[in-house]
Amino acid sequence: MSFSDSDDGGHQDAARPATPPVTFVEPYTAFTTIPRAAPGTPCCGISTLLHNPHGHTTLLVTSAIKVADGLTAGAFVAYTIKVGDSEVKRRYSEFEALRKVLCRIYPTLIVPPIPEKHSISNYANIQNKSKEDAVMVEKRKRMLQKFLNRLARHEILSYEHVFHRFLETGVSWSELMHCPPISTLPKNPLNATLTASSSSASLTRSASVPNTPSSSSSPGPAPGASASNQQIAPPLRQPDPRFIDSEVFTQKFSNQLSGSMDRSQKKVVRKLKEIADDNSDLGATLNGFSLNEQGCVPLASAIEKVGQAVDSSFYATTLLMQALEVNVNEPMQEYVQYASIIKSILKFRHQKHIQTESTADQLEAKRLSLDNLERMETEAKRIEDALKRERTPTSGSTASTNTPARTERPSGDEEASDDFGGEEGTFTNEPESMPADDTNDTSENFNPYARSSTTTTDQSSPYAQLPPANPYAHAHAPTTTGVKRRSTRLNVFSALSHTIHGIIDVDPEATRRNNIGKTRDAIVQLEEQLETTNADLDNISRAVQGDLDRFQRQKIKDLRDILLAYAKAHQKWCQKNLGSWQEAKDHVEEIPA
Repeated sequence: MSFSDSDDGGHQDAARPATPPVTFVEPYTAFTTIPRAAPGTPCCGISTLLHNPHGHTTLLVTSAIKVADGLTAGAFVAYTIKVGDSEVKRRYSEFEALRKVLCRIYPTLIVPPIPEKHSISNYANIQNKSKEDAVMVEKRKRMLQKFLNRLARHEILSYEHVFHRFLETGVSWSELMHCPPISTLPKNPLNATLTASSSSASLTRSASVPNTPSSSSSPGPAPGASASNQQIAPPLRQPDPRFIDSEVFTQKFSNQLSGSMDRSQKKVVRKLKEIADDNSDLGATLNGFSLNEQGCVPLASAIEKVGQAVDSSFYATTLLMQALEVNVNEPMQEYVQYASIIKSILKFRHQKHIQTESTADQLEAKRLSLDNLERMETEAKRIEDALKRERTPTSGSTASTNTPARTERPSGDEEASDDFGGEEGTFTNEPESMPADDTNDTSENFNPYARSSTTTTDQSSPYAQLPPANPYAHAHAPTTTGVKRRSTRLNVFSALSHTIHGIIDVDPEATRRNNIGKTRDAIVQLEEQLETTNADLDNISRAVQGDLDRFQRQKIKDLRDILLAYAKAHQKWCQKNLGSWQEAKDHVEEIPA
């Protein structure tokens, strides 16, 4: 099992020099409006120097000196970087800013870590300030030098012009931070291509996952960030098994390095320090004891040689601790940071996958909404056509229906109506007392169902008293003396009903069609966005897997070097002790029995 998905990466024999062929993977870069040189193309003198065909140029951090800050009353430690024949001074915060910028430009690359910052508790434990501590400064020098050389040998990062500008003499880093391409980088790398391709900002925001501290600024965690601070990402419906395995392996790798191995190594170093201190005291004691035995020269000489052997063991143990710190402990701490970086990169890809699935869900919801709106539109048209057919009957059918109703009514009913008072049995809201009109319409086209302001009322027919089609038509009729006014409550209700209908929907058909048009536009934009996020996810997956493969090869080589350094340090320690104690043995044997 390894970071790589290939079978040879994790089980390759260290004694076997053959390595799998390396295939170059196009890097995934954050969107920027400033074109940059393609990877593999030198762009300046620094790039040409770093990619010298006769051999790579080694970057050296030669010194660390305290420099007064002109803007504040404080001071900082400036690290001198030697690049060929030139030198440039950078402070720790500028190294940190460089790494953050590279993480923002290349969110899928495993950018090498830098030494950790000291916490407030560490400041309290150290008598002097942390940056004035010689041991810490020397450690930073070594790790910053390793950071620069890892960048210089990286197949992609070594061609980044921002890195070249960092190494140039006379370039102000604070000014460079406010210039392109750094100033044009997106705040969230997840929305990099969406910002460039999508014209709808609302769709971009809706499809992006919520910003977290690790995703809003850069995919690489700050140096010293613990794995417990990483927020757990939500699960996927269709996860990629390759990256699930990589996440599991990375977690195990991190636990092994930062757990039992780190504790055991620290315990060994602590015991070695105790042995060295005890040997130092013992050597001084034996040397003093030899002075008391001057009467027997061989004995005094033998005691002195044993004391010297103990002192030599103290010196050899001190060298062993230094070798273990530089060649074993620091690389192991670096790989603990590497594990956190890989977790954040896998999380970045996980969030892009979530973004893709979220966009697909929104697209499916919009399509369902469009289907519902179109179904409602079809149903509304069908109902409207049916109502039109009901409202437009033929004239012949109307005449044949109305005429029999007028001629077949018996006269007895009319007389009964007159006896009971025709107006008392009518269904009308008109006043009870209406003035009679003496004029009778004798026209052949007289319609007893028609009622208007100019038509007279036939007292002999109850059909002439039918209520008007519009209940408010009486308001336009000419007023007469003694007419009772309509109730005020009905007028208020009518005005309120008209107002509510006007507020709710003036034209439901136009609103429905407008919603259909907006939904279709949203579907088009979501389809474009889904295509972009799918292509993004594919590019990110290939870039992440390609860099994991590269890192697996680097890890195998580095672990081989760590194990060799561990063995050589103990071998030198044993050889040094063997030589000193062999010489002491020879002097002890010279003591007469």
